[in-house]
Amino acid sequence: MKNKILNSLIITCYCLSFYSCDTGKNISLSKDKNNEVLVIKFMGSIRTQPYSVDEKIFWSYQDEHAKLSISSSGFINDIKTINDTTSTYFEDYNYAFLVKKGSKIDTLYSDNTLKTWILKKGKKKIYFYDKDGKTAENLRHTYSFFKDCW
Repeated sequence: MKNKILNSLIITCYCLSFYSCDTGKNISLSKDKNNEVLVIKFMGSIRTQPYSVDEKIFWSYQDEHAKLSISSSGFINDIKTINDTTSTYFEDYNYAFLVKKGSKIDTLYSDNTLKTWILKKGKKKIYFYDKDGKTAENLRHTYSFFKDCW
């Protein structure tokens, strides 16, 4: 009798944990590598990096990187259409978005707010400031990778 109750309890817990998972947000990556964006998140914190994280430091501490491949889904073009090119709001380098364009790779950086962006093409840097934060909201809604608690 005890075994039946225990087995029933185990099966019930398994079913509840399986069906309570949010399976509605599966990441489907495009087979077309030109439509794929590699996102690198700098995981360092004030305890591990007690100083400002610039581009050089971002790439120097690769053991602090978490990576995710996503579809560009047009958000790169949305950022390029932002009219506000203010650079004063940019904080630390928290994200790098590596966008493949044919044989070249453009790098798009963002801070932890995902409102301030730097597009780097070669040595040229173009700043964008998304005051309303619509791109940040969309990225955080679609991928938990961009949430603060991750």
